[in-house]
Amino acid sequence: MPDLEQEQTILVVDDEPVIRKLLAALLANLGTVELAASGEEALRKALALKPDLIVLDVQMPGLDGYEVGKRLKATVETSFIPIVFLTANITNEEEERGLEIGATDFIRKPISANIVRTRVGNILKFQAATQKLELLASTDPLTGAYNRRHFMETGYNELLRSKRYKHTFTVLMLDIDHFKAVNDTHGHNIGDEALIQTVAVIQQTLRAEDIMARLGGEEFAVLLPETEKAKGALLAERIRVAISEIVVETPTTPLTFTMSIGISESTDADTDIDDALKRADDALYQAKERGRNQVA
Repeated sequence: MPDLEQEQTILVVDDEPVIRKLLAALLANLGTVELAASGEEALRKALALKPDLIVLDVQMPGLDGYEVGKRLKATVETSFIPIVFLTANITNEEEERGLEIGATDFIRKPISANIVRTRVGNILKFQAATQKLELLASTDPLTGAYNRRHFMETGYNELLRSKRYKHTFTVLMLDIDHFKAVNDTHGHNIGDEALIQTVAVIQQTLRAEDIMARLGGEEFAVLLPETEKAKGALLAERIRVAISEIVVETPTTPLTFTMSIGISESTDADTDIDDALKRADDALYQAKERGRNQVA
């Protein structure tokens, strides 16, 4: 789950040590500053860190800033990151070239401290506001889990990545058993509390890279990147046990409940995340048919 309270990260890329140190000092109060001394290092760090902003020198040996910018924008995992080009040569032609690549802004050399702080600060504020809107659009308002739309988009990207790198992934479909009876017996407020606690327990079981979504009602899905079905089954069993240990206080008797889980592993024949999700849903149906409170 994204954390909007987390400090923003700025990646500064320049082959001159003096410029790197100067920018690091100027931007220190705006977020966490990471440094790269070459285009190659910038590409590696951008992919690993997913910074909120990249300040990128244009003139560097090896890969220059424009080539780095092109590669960043052509890569799904880094295409969304704003780029501010740092250059001493800002002709109309150069500016057009940078904008065509996808630059958000330019900073001239020699550097003006106030201009650097103001431009970078404004971009980071806009980035934070955009992320907040995206979070609202991609999450379930009751539980804070991702919603179906975000899960399907993320799942499709993971499918493309898995095919590119020849890695498999596993999908879980999860459904609270007899949830209608919970609402009918205890009311929707207690039912909502059960859903909230369910999401919290599942999130505690998952890794940082795993994606969980509420698909609707009492039905959830989990995407486990680079995970084979056998390992996914172990995780699913831990989730099943953890859910069975939830106790929701009610005005009458404490509420406990169980969960059924279906598992599917991606295949080379899959053309969409729906393919893996459908197999997981079929497995979930089998778990329900066999008596519920189990993994299939």
